[in-house]
Amino acid sequence: MGLQLVSDMTMKPVSDYAPQDAALLCAVGRLVCAWTMLEQSLEAKIGLLREAMGDIRTVGARTRPSMAKLMTELRTMVAMRDRRNASALTEISAIERDMQRIDRFRALIINGFQQPAEDGFTCRDGRNTQIHVSLDQLEIEIASLDQIAQRLLAV
Repeated sequence: MGLQLVSDMTMKPVSDYAPQDAALLCAVGRLVCAWTMLEQSLEAKIGLLREAMGDIRTVGARTRPSMAKLMTELRTMVAMRDRRNASALTEISAIERDMQRIDRFRALIINGFQQPAEDGFTCRDGRNTQIHVSLDQLEIEIASLDQIAQRLLAV
C-alpha cells in the first residue's frame, strides 16, 4: 500500500526544473558552501590565535566542534589577548548575532524547502508556516556570510 501511495504522487525530478529554478537551487548550494567556508575561517582564526599564544593543538582534534563552541573559544582567546580592549569582544558579539540570524535562515532553507515558486521558492518553518524566500534574499545572506568571514579574520 505504501508503494502505491508513492506511485500516485506526482514528483518532479530536479532535472525537470526550469533554468530560473536551477539558479535558485544553485544559490541554495552556495549558501551551504558559504556557511562551511565561514566555519573553516573561524577554525583558521582560532588556529592562528592558538599558535600566537604558543599552543599548537588543532581545533577539534577528536570531534568537530559546533559553531557555538568555536565562538566561545574565540571569545575566550581574544579576551586573554586583549585584556584592556573590549572593542574586539564587542565585534565578536555583533558577529555572533549576525551568524545566529543567518543560521536560522539557513536552517529554514535546508529543513523547510518545499518547491520553487515565482521569483524564489517556498519553505515551511518549524510552526509549519509557509514562507516565500526570494533569490535576492538568498544572495544577500550569502554575501553576509562572506562579510562575516572577513570580519572574523580582522578580529
